[in-house]
Amino acid sequence: MIEKKPSTTVETIVFIVLIVLTLVTYKVGETDMSGIFVSLGVFAIALFKGALISEHFMQLKYASGIWRWLILIWLILLGIVIYIAFTV
Repeated sequence: MIEKKPSTTVETIVFIVLIVLTLVTYKVGETDMSGIFVSLGVFAIALFKGALISEHFMQLKYASGIWRWLILIWLILLGIVIYIAFTV
């Protein structure tokens, strides 16, 4: 059986994207932006970053569908719980 080996170029690009998205969310926090749309935007960025990490660095892109969906559902539920905790 031939094992798939991920490209280090792709992983490097994903890492740079994660750094840029982290800096974007940091700047949003530093500029004291607030509101429902800002919160949802930051949550969307966090969800996207979690998906990138699980797909590329946890190698879930090679796993069966159930594991990929479990991580995505967990990320969404965690975000909802955090959002409810800070808005209620």
